[in-house]
Amino acid sequence: METDNRKGGDLNAKAETLRRSSAATAQRNLITIPRHADGSPRYARGWHMVGWSDEFPQGEPVPRDYFGMRLAFFRGEDGKIRCLDAFCPHLGADLSAGKVFGNELQCPFHNWQYHGDTGKCVKIPYCASIPAKAKTRAFKTLEINDTVLIWFDPEGGEPDYDILPLEDFNAKGWTKGWRRFQITIKTHPREVIENTVDKGHLLPIHGYDVDTWLPVWDGHMTGELMWGKHTRLAADAQDDKLYVRSLTFGPAYQYTWQTQDSKMFDSAILTAWCPIDESTIEYWFGVIVKANADNFPPEHLEAAAQGYCEASYQAFMEDVYIWERKLYRPEPTLCASDGPIAKLRRWYSQFYTDRAQVDTRLFHNSNKKWTVHDLRDNMQAVLAEQET
Repeated sequence: METDNRKGGDLNAKAETLRRSSAATAQRNLITIPRHADGSPRYARGWHMVGWSDEFPQGEPVPRDYFGMRLAFFRGEDGKIRCLDAFCPHLGADLSAGKVFGNELQCPFHNWQYHGDTGKCVKIPYCASIPAKAKTRAFKTLEINDTVLIWFDPEGGEPDYDILPLEDFNAKGWTKGWRRFQITIKTHPREVIENTVDKGHLLPIHGYDVDTWLPVWDGHMTGELMWGKHTRLAADAQDDKLYVRSLTFGPAYQYTWQTQDSKMFDSAILTAWCPIDESTIEYWFGVIVKANADNFPPEHLEAAAQGYCEASYQAFMEDVYIWERKLYRPEPTLCASDGPIAKLRRWYSQFYTDRAQVDTRLFHNSNKKWTVHDLRDNMQAVLAEQET
């Protein structure tokens, strides 16, 4: 019994040490994050997920805290989700505590009403003349794959890229709706995106022994194609291999497809993240599965999907443990097999740079076209193209 107590004490002490270590590195990490000239944190330009569709019921304002701001979301009478800077330009009341009227949001303090598309005040119940400055910031919104996104741009510009819906979502043969998780992580988004090309961590962290790894570059998109033996996500047959295709749209929305040599089942994974503040992100994770009917009867498919989702999520949590405790190295010491981390950082910097200064000509190849099944069934063609 005494031994068990000592072990418990040792584990608690270790956990406390790691917690203190994470806090100690936070200030050093803040020194290296992108900032505006006035010293305030700069957040990435692009589409960012802010929640699942069912979290935004019609006719009810929904508060969310992202980009160091309070945002007021609401689904209008036409079914469209709108987003406004939540603080009323009148006397600063929180619009997310107000009421929805049609496609407008009413302030809870003096009942001023703001149009959800423009942010302009359209009604003051006790005054016929509306001040020209009576306007709050309105954000473009997008609803795809049962997820809600907003366009954030510190320069105030219009969206300059699209995110296409995931074709497999709710398609025939696939499980319906996401098996989903959500987590708040104490880190900066740059740590998440860097995993896209960090092939060196796949074996020690995830048990994925990669045979071949290929990058994807396409302007605002990046990603990876890879295959190899996985001890958890592709262990259904002897020497079964896992094939992975991942595409990231902009700084914060990602699709990943997976299949195996054994052809037991395919999976499609959605991962997305949004900064709450300069050192905290919200992260969403969803999985759908399409199983081989010979191996998984329909009545077993749901259980298989949930099991695969949980296994994938546990693999993801292995990254979270590292992210929350690591120090960001602006000039890391890299080796030849690390993957193009330096190039990824240059690609990622475009979303923190004024548009007039962005040059994406270095970020293009043709690897985006290959499907995850091409990697498995047409491997020689994929490899031959890399040589040319």
